[in-house]
Amino acid sequence: MFNRKYFLSFLILVISMIFISPFSYALIEHGSMKIFAVSGPDSAMEATLNIEIHPGTGKVLANIDSLVGNTTQESQKNAVNATDLVIGNTKTKYDYIFEINSGAYSIDGPSAGAAMALLMVSMFKDKNIAEEVSMTGTISQEGYVGDVGGIYQKAKKASEVGIKLFMIPAGNREQVVTIDGNVEKIDLVEYAYDNWGLKVVEVQNLTDVLNYVSKNIDDINISYIPIVKQETYQPDRLDYSIALAPMRNITAKYVINAEENLEIAKANLNQSALIKDKSIQENIFSIIESAETAINEAKIYSANNYLYSAANNSFIAIVNVTIVNEILNNPSILGETSTVLDEKIKELEETITLAEKRSTLCSLEKIEWCIGARQRITWAEQKFNILKEGKTNEALTRVSDYSYAIGWIKIANDFLDVGITDSNYKFVESNSFKADAQKKIIDVENKLILASLEVSNDPDLLRRLDAAKINYEKGWYVTSMYDSVTSMAIIITREENEETLDANVFQIKYDNLINELRSINELNSDNHVWSKMYFDHAVYFYKSYESFLANNETKAKGDMQISNSIINMALGIFEVENKVLAYYNNADYSDIIVVIGDRNDVNLPISQNTIIKNADDQKVYVYTNEKTNNSSNLLYYVLVVGLFIIVIVGIVEIERFRRKEKKVFVQKQIAHLDEMLLEGKISSFTYKEMRNKYLEELKKIKEKELKKEKQKVDLKIKREHLLVYKEDKKKQNTKDKKKLIKK
Repeated sequence: MFNRKYFLSFLILVISMIFISPFSYALIEHGSMKIFAVSGPDSAMEATLNIEIHPGTGKVLANIDSLVGNTTQESQKNAVNATDLVIGNTKTKYDYIFEINSGAYSIDGPSAGAAMALLMVSMFKDKNIAEEVSMTGTISQEGYVGDVGGIYQKAKKASEVGIKLFMIPAGNREQVVTIDGNVEKIDLVEYAYDNWGLKVVEVQNLTDVLNYVSKNIDDINISYIPIVKQETYQPDRLDYSIALAPMRNITAKYVINAEENLEIAKANLNQSALIKDKSIQENIFSIIESAETAINEAKIYSANNYLYSAANNSFIAIVNVTIVNEILNNPSILGETSTVLDEKIKELEETITLAEKRSTLCSLEKIEWCIGARQRITWAEQKFNILKEGKTNEALTRVSDYSYAIGWIKIANDFLDVGITDSNYKFVESNSFKADAQKKIIDVENKLILASLEVSNDPDLLRRLDAAKINYEKGWYVTSMYDSVTSMAIIITREENEETLDANVFQIKYDNLINELRSINELNSDNHVWSKMYFDHAVYFYKSYESFLANNETKAKGDMQISNSIINMALGIFEVENKVLAYYNNADYSDIIVVIGDRNDVNLPISQNTIIKNADDQKVYVYTNEKTNNSSNLLYYVLVVGLFIIVIVGIVEIERFRRKEKKVFVQKQIAHLDEMLLEGKISSFTYKEMRNKYLEELKKIKEKELKKEKQKVDLKIKREHLLVYKEDKKKQNTKDKKKLIKK
């Protein structure tokens, strides 16, 4: 019998389940909004962001113009995570398809991240975004809106196409722009409303964004838009280890040097009438402003003993003002062909060579400072190679590369000033670490081949991995390991962030390093220089994370991720330091000595391969400045020649190994691309472009193999012909002998 009461209850239950079901959120399956892309130094172009959301398993698919960088894919994933935090239970129950339509030459992929999150949240809430609303800004997994470039240009273009409300990242209302030929600083909130009728507002996170979107644009009073300052953490004073005492002096010198160079740059800018390009003037003004900010932060860090943080900021400031002064002193350096830049590149090569020779004079007791110096010598060499090979067409980038190379050489020499003492025994890289160094490089490459596309294209990761390989080829095996473990740390960090970093895992790592590096004994120890340096840097962000945890969870999580990334580097370096310090500190190096003469003679032909280590008796060859007799010199040269032959054989074997590994690597990359296409992680256009690139590389490898095989076959045939010829000749000689005997 039909029971109306039960039927109505059942119907209400069904309807309620539909509404509370996670699949009920995506009521708008197709959404779009206007966004803006920089199309030149002074212009922007309209683009359209389209998103489709369908029930699925959490796939993130891209159908975006190929000129968009790989960072766009990371923005999409961050936007999906941020949306999940707002809506709940959406991340793995839907598939997302992103598309950006634009006629622009390029799109700054990350700058669309916040717009992606806004559009998805609106779609799940079944609310269309008004056509007059747009925004720019990156998005973190936690919904934090980050800085982007070209804000003034994008806002101006937005006003021209009918946008009435334009949201920008907090702290960006002040913009340095060129107006009527003059470079000036403006308040974009006031300027945009007064000149274009556009309401510009600052937002810190997705909550702010949704708050503004929910309002009637006409009700937003521009006079009451607050000046939003990014919240910052004021650090407590840190007790640093005596191992970092030399960095105290270096940091103080760098802060002073940065300020002096900044004043010179400002004076040059005021006096210079040579730069006619207003976009260059604007860039210079922005670079100077960035340098000022870095110097101020360096002072705060330095006053509270966060030495690596202070040195890093002052270093960046010095590089920035170097760029400015180079341009203002010699504007021709920006030309397509520049005699000034060519000469500077030649001088740079000599400077690198001298620093490299000087690094052979490092004292064994200051081994860690020597390793730090060698790392930076190689980083400078990488920039030099880019400049020498003409890999960069953009003028400002060339000047930047040169300035970074000079900066790294300067700080390498500062580290060498610490590392070179009057001690007899000189640090030399040991062949005992050769196998370990090679294994660490291979470990990174193996990890990299399995990583996502955005991780495998991380520029900092690739730079460090390349440095590890360069150091390995030089015989700087210990230094190579330092760069390898920091490369691995970057991969681990990116993977942890992709999976959403577990606060408990992070806390365990932090506590372990506190016990290892911040104990009373360690603070009074002269060892573990670089793991301490990095970890102190991580401590700053950890304390900032703690301070924001109660009132700004988004900022707290961002600081946690930064701290975690530095902790991963410190952990990797700490592991290597323990092996290296145990080896050199415990070895009986006094028994066997190789003499190099006067330690101040940096032009002596010193081979790094004169180091031999016997693992059984812990004996190490080291350099000393003591004198010796002729027989000792003869023994030294015999050793050098013998080891040179060994090295040559080793290089040949390594090259054969590398060729084989390269073919396997390319084949794995092609397979990886196929998987990513099937999973929807890359567009078909990107897949085709990258696959063709790898196929072309594979073709060249196979052509070389075929050529070598042909050479082998030809050689074999020649040998066979020669054997036949010799056999025939032998038979003929036998016949001739028999004829002579008969006669």
